[in-house]
Amino acid sequence: MSRYVCYLMVLGMSALSIGCDLFSTRDPEPPSQHSSSFVQPVTADIVLENFKNAIRESNPDNYVRCFSDTTASSREYIFIPSVEISAQYSSVFAAWTREDERFYFQNIGQPQNGTPYITFSSMQPMAVSSDSVVYSMDYTVFYPHRRDGVTQLVQGNMQVFIGANSQRVWSIYRWQDNKTVSDSTWSYWKAVFSGS
Repeated sequence: MSRYVCYLMVLGMSALSIGCDLFSTRDPEPPSQHSSSFVQPVTADIVLENFKNAIRESNPDNYVRCFSDTTASSREYIFIPSVEISAQYSSVFAAWTREDERFYFQNIGQPQNGTPYITFSSMQPMAVSSDSVVYSMDYTVFYPHRRDGVTQLVQGNMQVFIGANSQRVWSIYRWQDNKTVSDSTWSYWKAVFSGS
């Protein structure tokens, strides 16, 4: 009987190894579409770091996660474009939402011939409380998009209002864009890539 059991086990293992192809290599899985260095935003500083990383990584999902979501917060996201862009594209920004941020960032597309970068300078907290921080900072953003006739570098000043929800998860709930020395602000990109 033990010889019979041994014979069946060898036969079964042989069938499995032939059917499963245990010792052959398989094709590697393709990398995921977007790399991600998103960190749970338990402070305002982490929100800004996630924001910069989302741009560097061209990751629309993580970009949008930086903005207030009314399903998790009582604060509705508001974007206020620079004055000159608001005048030129008033219909685009009449009711700008978090989903418009996603749509703009998806439309800007994957970078071509270069790596996006973003820098903040002259960063100053204007107001600080237990559940919100307001920063004013100058920005420079380079994004090698594919749209002809649209600058790949924008500069300006942004005032961002970052707040915590009841679970102490922080997000940007208000962003005001302002022109500084450059003719092209972030508002310009949002208008051009909004799809409107």
